[in-house]
Amino acid sequence: MFRRRADRPAPASSGTALGVGVQVHVIERSPATGDDWPGEPTGVIVAPGDRGLRSVGLPPDGLTRWVVAFSEPQRTRDGRGPFETAAIPAALLVAAEPVEE
Repeated sequence: MFRRRADRPAPASSGTALGVGVQVHVIERSPATGDDWPGEPTGVIVAPGDRGLRSVGLPPDGLTRWVVAFSEPQRTRDGRGPFETAAIPAALLVAAEPVEE
């Protein structure tokens, strides 16, 4: 029913550092769940989440979260929202490619 896109960037576990000020894409879980963010919304990390004292250099453990401010208010797959910010697991975040000037 759902297919992964071949051009999708690798999640943050691939070594991309995350932190406050990093622009990110929120990827969808596979298989999809009701609390997913459909459409892979973008935003900026504005604060550490629940496990804020964890080093960002370590691989995500499924518990590390970041507070993301979305570029537009978003709804979860099950219809909750709209949310301007949300605490998102690091494993679902992909840092956006830097823009060349």
